[in-house]
Amino acid sequence: MKELKAKVVFHNDFEKRNRGNKQYDYLTIDESLQEGDLVVVETQYGYAVAEFVKYTDSIKINAKSYIVQKLDVERVTELKVRKSKIEELKLRIDSKAKEALQRKKLDELAKDDAELKTLLDTLDSLEA
Repeated sequence: MKELKAKVVFHNDFEKRNRGNKQYDYLTIDESLQEGDLVVVETQYGYAVAEFVKYTDSIKINAKSYIVQKLDVERVTELKVRKSKIEELKLRIDSKAKEALQRKKLDELAKDDAELKTLLDTLDSLEA
């Protein structure tokens, strides 16, 4: 495992207030990081989320903190999209089922009500 030197910036409000937009030096063993990747880093306050900027050759001598890991936000985004689609499908299915039940009830009632049958037939011909 090769130890690499990296630069990160912090974006959330707490970190910006405490650190500004300055780039910070970190150590990492992850060779796959790309600019813009969100990473978990060690800080004096515990773990924080930062954005990976670049690998670098120049780093502060006293940099001892590490990038812990890259965040997999794609999986969470995909999960949210999937859940949203499921909810949308459930709503559409529920709506269709209610329509079908309503129509079935109306057709059943129309067997005994000639006026209702005429109204339903007229509606069907207009919707066709």
